[in-house]
Amino acid sequence: MGFALPSEKAIEIIQNLHIWNPSEIYTRDIAMSLGAFVKERILQGCEARLVRQGTFGIISVNNLIPEEGRKRFAIAHELGHFVLHSGSQLIQCTENDMHTWSESKAREKEANEFAASLLMPERMFIKFLKPEQPTLNMIGQIAQAFRTTLTATSLRYVEFSKEPCALVVSKKGIIKWYRKSTSFSFHIKVGEKLDPATYAFDFFDGVELLAEPDGVPARAWLFGDIDESAEIYENSLPLGDYGVVLSLLWICDEIKQVFRRNDDSEEPEFDLTNPFTPDGKRWQW
Repeated sequence: MGFALPSEKAIEIIQNLHIWNPSEIYTRDIAMSLGAFVKERILQGCEARLVRQGTFGIISVNNLIPEEGRKRFAIAHELGHFVLHSGSQLIQCTENDMHTWSESKAREKEANEFAASLLMPERMFIKFLKPEQPTLNMIGQIAQAFRTTLTATSLRYVEFSKEPCALVVSKKGIIKWYRKSTSFSFHIKVGEKLDPATYAFDFFDGVELLAEPDGVPARAWLFGDIDESAEIYENSLPLGDYGVVLSLLWICDEIKQVFRRNDDSEEPEFDLTNPFTPDGKRWQW
């Protein structure tokens, strides 16, 4: 049976081990202290695996994973299963499981929440937040401090940031999902093709992206009738060879929005607040 709040269990572990700095978060050492041994090996069909025998466990992580941040998250994810789901003797997790945040796969969601809180504890993470325009370069520096992926760190950033910002992931020219801060009061055009006015569109059109954020028409990203003159700042970056673009959006000025509804208008077919695929999985990147 899982904990009601997996993040609280992760915080408890960090506190019990007297870890006060991101540089002290060694996933293998933490796992060992809890009775789980971590090893790298070639795995077929999964990203990581947990085998449990009583109060002891072995966590195997695929040694073909190229990024340290992904390996650390995979280890923390399996450790989440080890701590939270004591009734399971064998658990194999795919890359998709590492990006699942839907109640339809509650155990994977809990393991991911645990992993994010273990690797980026809130009390440490918020010290890196500043009241200024967010950029992917800034978040990248935070990711280096916590040794986490840019995507995972960006998700954590918008979770805690007081700035009106949102993280958007596009793949093959389509907006796949997004997560926004509490002060970002608009919805993103999930499921639609990228507007040619966005920088993310430029990447899929073969144009090199700007390193720094720049203003684009707000209507290019935001759902609804948006003031034609309104702008939103966009900072987009391609993720390796995955054919995916990560976009950080930030609102610096008030954006006016007017809703118009005709009698024959229809509601959108997708949930604008839902960053998940129809089968309940978060898109990979």
